[in-house]
Amino acid sequence: MRAHIYSGGAEIIANPFVAKFVGAVCTAIAASLKAPTAERKLTIELEGEQIRLQVDSTPLELDRNQGFAATLVRETIRGMLSQLKGIDGRAAVRIEVALD
Repeated sequence: MRAHIYSGGAEIIANPFVAKFVGAVCTAIAASLKAPTAERKLTIELEGEQIRLQVDSTPLELDRNQGFAATLVRETIRGMLSQLKGIDGRAAVRIEVALD
């Protein structure tokens, strides 16, 4: 498993430990939301207050009824990435987790 992290459209180069850690956290987040198990790829995108999750090619809806879950996921991802070099806290962020 390896995560690719993008901030403002540019890839952030992460060492193998960070990439694996971010991938594991994202995978655990999807599992806690009872999403279908990803076979190939998991994508999480943050843009402002919006959060989008995609398991393989299927979007996972976090609608208004799941406001707490969306907030918890959004803030967990932001907190995890906030210390990485190259992350712009105001820019859109995308994490793509490739599952091997």
